[in-house]
Amino acid sequence: MAPIRQSPVILYLIITLGIVTGFLYQSQLDPSADVPAIDPKFTTSLRDLENLSIDYGILSDSRISSLRVFGELPVQPSGGGTDNPFR
Repeated sequence: MAPIRQSPVILYLIITLGIVTGFLYQSQLDPSADVPAIDPKFTTSLRDLENLSIDYGILSDSRISSLRVFGELPVQPSGGGTDNPFR
């Protein structure tokens, strides 16, 4: 029985597709990757934050005051694992 010889056409197609895809990725020719520029009238500046006021009244709420800490604070680091994890 003679050995069956496979055609290298599929291999060549896969290599060609990889090269084309790599070229498109590297050269950024993909139109879906374009990001439109931001219109300057929609940008904000830090001057808009000049009159910002924050209400800290929520921190004096009884539900916030009744929160408790469980465990040790600050957390003390314990010893690491073993040198050989397979032992």
